[in-house]
Amino acid sequence: MLKLLLFFKRIHYALLFIALEAIAISVFLHGNIYQKARIAGASSRLVSGVYDKIADVSGYFGLRAENDRLIEEIARLRSQLNAPRLYADTAFARFDSVPGLQYYQYQPARVIRNSIGKRQNYLTIDRGTLDGIEPEMALVADDGIVGYVVHCSDHFSVAVSILNTEEFRTSGCIKGSDFAGSVYWDGLSHREVILDEIPKYADMQVGDTVLTTNYSYIFPPDQPIGTVASFEMVNGTFYKVRVRLFTDLARIRHVYAVRYLDQEERRAIESTVGISEIGPRQEGGRP
Repeated sequence: MLKLLLFFKRIHYALLFIALEAIAISVFLHGNIYQKARIAGASSRLVSGVYDKIADVSGYFGLRAENDRLIEEIARLRSQLNAPRLYADTAFARFDSVPGLQYYQYQPARVIRNSIGKRQNYLTIDRGTLDGIEPEMALVADDGIVGYVVHCSDHFSVAVSILNTEEFRTSGCIKGSDFAGSVYWDGLSHREVILDEIPKYADMQVGDTVLTTNYSYIFPPDQPIGTVASFEMVNGTFYKVRVRLFTDLARIRHVYAVRYLDQEERRAIESTVGISEIGPRQEGGRP
């Protein structure tokens, strides 16, 4: 206590000066109408600026919720595409339209882990069995295919990326063409895959769009894959096409998990006559 009193004694002149200055400034500002108006205006601008910043911050943090809502809505609309009648009494809404159409149910998910620098690359999404995710569900982005689910826990799922030289293979075709081939990754670039075994009779040009086909048990048909970057004739019988992916797997953040609602029925009927496909039980590996 004694030290505190001695300290104030040493600086009492400075404290007195500060107090008097504060009194003088207060008298000057409150006794001058012009200065009072200036101070009020400055104070109002300061408070408005603070509130604007708070609103900006609140809006920023609200963007994630709004973005999630929009993604949910897109998933719902994708599921309803070409499906005018809804059966709501199933665990997963089933959409029915013209007989013979394939039916798919879309569910949004967030990519929480991803790799592109290995030869066998995988993704982890924040949805699992409790969310209705199962193995052999396709993963697609807004602009192209991404991979397919192979393992699930209650809250997370691991998927094979299209950038996997051993475990990914699906079918693809040139848009507007009836010729289909095998799509796989050769491990050279995370922006390109190979479309192989396209017959030499196929008419194609650099820049043509490559799509999925209805041969797959997993990917919906006509999903975009990429564009023709280059192609070459192999053994004079078929083309090997290098395809530049629409989706940049290095930047992927949101995907849709896609369930083919008639997958098991189709497998069962086709297995009775030994029909095989280029698709994840073979979409799970290159021969």
